[in-house]
Amino acid sequence: MITYKEVGMKYEKNVVLHDINLTIDDGELFVLVGPSGSGKTTLLRMLNRLTVPTDGNVYFDDKKIKDYDVQKLRLDMGYVLQDSSLFPNLNVEDNIAIQLEQKGVSKQERHQRAAELLESVELDPKKYAKRMPDELSGGQQQRVAIIRALATSPKLVLMDESFSALDPVLRRKSQDLVLKLHAKYKMTVVFVTHDMQEALRMGQKIAILNQGEVQQVGTPHEIMQNPANDFVKKFFGTKTPHWWNMDFLIGSKVLTEIQNSTDYPEVEQFGELVNSLKDHTEIKFSYQNKAYSLTPQQLLAYFEKEGDNQ
Repeated sequence: MITYKEVGMKYEKNVVLHDINLTIDDGELFVLVGPSGSGKTTLLRMLNRLTVPTDGNVYFDDKKIKDYDVQKLRLDMGYVLQDSSLFPNLNVEDNIAIQLEQKGVSKQERHQRAAELLESVELDPKKYAKRMPDELSGGQQQRVAIIRALATSPKLVLMDESFSALDPVLRRKSQDLVLKLHAKYKMTVVFVTHDMQEALRMGQKIAILNQGEVQQVGTPHEIMQNPANDFVKKFFGTKTPHWWNMDFLIGSKVLTEIQNSTDYPEVEQFGELVNSLKDHTEIKFSYQNKAYSLTPQQLLAYFEKEGDNQ
């Protein structure tokens, strides 16, 4: 568990963060979202001690971050930046395994771990392990950066605007990849973005920041259904009704979840469901590694309920 208790940050007279209180549960994909300069990256960097708060304390597993050995702390965390930040003089395998090497893991174990992780992101180790970073596409580099962050099987992975430099197609694929890996490895992920749509898609829990203060914390559904103030409402406002969104639909609990089955077609867009139901009395589909069923009656009830709340 991560806890921020009355955390503040000042640079001389400039107040970057003010009285931050947050709790991030183990295994949660937690998103910090807000406009540029809101303090979200500063909060993230406190977790690996790249930034030290001037007020309050940050706790990791009930121990103050400042009381950890900084080298051990960072070796036991994953960190994915905006660009891939791969070491240009190391091949892919060595990039992935660099933290393992620093922890004294044998060469054979490093080789096996790198191969396993490459396979998990559909990069054939026989083809890619010995390539240099400049021999990879931008999307491939980012995939390697993501699995490098997982090499030590960390409890915590930090992601700072990790997809903002990618084009929309690669960004979507990278989001899917992180959601898939999070479901598989169950690590805690703290994810920083300025993009509210990305926040809604990625976050199990979201904290919205503005001018160094937390405006609201909640699930995507809670935030869209009950924005805490005008800033949150405006920040998440779009021309499309906000409930025309897969994550919002899932959070509304109108769907019937199918247990122990992922043998149904994957759906990514809300509109796909609407089109499918035009010709069926019931559809079954999967979304983010869970399966659901939906009937036209359920969807109509959802439209009526959420439309009435606008």
